[in-house]
Amino acid sequence: MALFVMIGRDGERGPAHRAAVRPRHLEHLEPLVAASRIVIAGPVFDDDGRTPRGSVVVFEAESLEAARALVARDPYVVEGVFGTVEVQPMARVFPPVGSA
Repeated sequence: MALFVMIGRDGERGPAHRAAVRPRHLEHLEPLVAASRIVIAGPVFDDDGRTPRGSVVVFEAESLEAARALVARDPYVVEGVFGTVEVQPMARVFPPVGSA
């Protein structure tokens, strides 16, 4: 499995729809959680530290195409919470794998 990062930035509809779509977004990610394929995931906030402005998910997938297909089905994408989204391969440097 390779490592990928998804960076989604809320669009105009994001603030108004994020809370309503969140349960479906989390349900969409649940198979990755169950398979221990998410390294870290969560919202990104505005400077106030409280207002969500997007999300980051670092996860494992079989290929870039598979990673992008998974993200394309995410309810935050499908239902317009994200105005932009990117999925890129990445490498883990810290913490080293296997470190406590």
